[in-house]
Amino acid sequence: MVRPLPKLSAREFWRVVLLINLVDLAFAVDSILAVVAFSKDLLLVFLGVALGILFIRLAASYVVAVMERYPSLEKVAYALVGWAGVKLLLEGSATLAELLHRPELAWHLPKPVFWGVTFLILLGGSLLALRKHA
Repeated sequence: MVRPLPKLSAREFWRVVLLINLVDLAFAVDSILAVVAFSKDLLLVFLGVALGILFIRLAASYVVAVMERYPSLEKVAYALVGWAGVKLLLEGSATLAELLHRPELAWHLPKPVFWGVTFLILLGGSLLALRKHA
């Protein structure tokens, strides 16, 4: 037996629209921070954010289906965001050290190390997630 959907008032409708847009804004801010962790090039940051928003809009149902089929991929996504956060923290320490005129306080993460670990998280995490499912 199919139940009818409850009727929403105009106020409730606009509340839902507002909440959806707030979630979109949160994802936009998150994607901006992630892109900045990978590049300081403003054009690349803008392109990354624009493509990210477009990707979320166009591929949301596909991504949800993949995540439902392979729920362990969520951990891979968290690991990637966490790793980008580590890079941002290290860059922040370098900026703080520069502002304090104390270069010895700066921590640097070489690009090959960052990209190598990023690749390992993607490859290793994806293989483990797909293997667990099999």
